[in-house]
Amino acid sequence: MSRGSRVLTALYITVALWLSFCTVRTWGTVPLWTTLAMSVAALAPVLGVVRETVIADERRAVAVLREREGRRAAWRDAAAAALAQAEVEAACCERWWTSCATEHDPGCAHRTSWDSAA
Repeated sequence: MSRGSRVLTALYITVALWLSFCTVRTWGTVPLWTTLAMSVAALAPVLGVVRETVIADERRAVAVLREREGRRAAWRDAAAAALAQAEVEAACCERWWTSCATEHDPGCAHRTSWDSAA
């Protein structure tokens, strides 16, 4: 629960207790409908407390999902990096890369001579 949610929850509880206290103190000295209205008003902040706890639970769930997705993305990035590294290691030479695989460096192991009758 965030700091703001905790403050709101404390305020809701304080208001609910104050309204409950006022309802009990005025019981029998005021008309019945005002006592019932005050009782219902004392229950309203309880809904606020429930709302804040639900929001806190949803925030926790979203944080867990974001963390999982971050791990999946990191795994995909690692897999892509490994694939790229394998491609680079399998490549012949610099000239082969820059000439779109048409020429090799003179010292390249994959170089084939033009005069061989392969």
